[in-house]
Amino acid sequence: MRRRLVLSLGLCFSALAIPKPAMAQPSGQLDGGTFEHFLAGGFAGTETFAVRRRGQDLVAVGRVTREGGPEALRAVEVGMRVEESGRPLRYELHTREGPALHVVVNRTGSRLRVTTTADEGERFTEFLAGERLLIVEREIAHHYYSLARLLRRSAEPRSVQVEALIPSEGRTQEVRVRGLSRDTLTVENARLPATRYDMTVGSEQTTLWTATDDGRVLRVAIPSRQWHAVRVLRP
Repeated sequence: MRRRLVLSLGLCFSALAIPKPAMAQPSGQLDGGTFEHFLAGGFAGTETFAVRRRGQDLVAVGRVTREGGPEALRAVEVGMRVEESGRPLRYELHTREGPALHVVVNRTGSRLRVTTTADEGERFTEFLAGERLLIVEREIAHHYYSLARLLRRSAEPRSVQVEALIPSEGRTQEVRVRGLSRDTLTVENARLPATRYDMTVGSEQTTLWTATDDGRVLRVAIPSRQWHAVRVLRP
C-alpha cells in the first residue's frame, strides 16, 4: 500500500555521516534553514534542513514536524548523499512517530535498490540510476534543492528531462516544466524577486519558486494536496 507523507523529523544518519542541521551556515554548508508547512490553508508544522558538500558529493539532512490526520506519518527523519549533479548515492527515511516506515536507497553500479520496511513487511524494488534521476519526497521542501539547481543551470528549463524517484511510494514520476516566469514572492512581509516554475510530477501539478539572486528554494506548492511550504527568513 502506498503512503502519502505528512511529516515530522529528527535524526543523524551515521551511515551517511550527516551532522544535525544548524541555524547558522558554517563553512562547507551550501544551504540550510527552515520551511513552514501549510495544509488546507492552516499552519501544519516546520521543516529544518542543511545541505553540505562532502568531498565531491552533496549531503542533505532534514527534520520535519507536521500535524496530520489519523493516517498521517508524523515523525520522519530523512538524509541523502548525492553526486554534484543530484544523482543519488544513498538515501534513508525513518519514521519516529505514527505508522512505522523505514526506507533505504542504495546505488550499486547502474541500479538503485530500494528497501522498504513497514507494518506490512519488507519490500524490495530496483530502478535504473539514470543521469537525470533525482530523489524527491513530494512534501519535503528541501528535496527540491537538486531540481532547482538543475533548472537554474539550464538555458531552457522547459526542455529539461528529469525523473523523480519517490522512495516512500516506491515509484518514479516524470517531471516536466510547463511554464517559466518571473515573479515576486512575499515572505514574512519581504518582497523577493523569484523565478516561478510551473511543472507536473506525473500528473500532479506542482509549483516551485526559487530566489532570483542565488537560486534558493523559497516556496513549493502542490494544489491538489492543498499543501505548500514557505522558507522562513528570520535567523
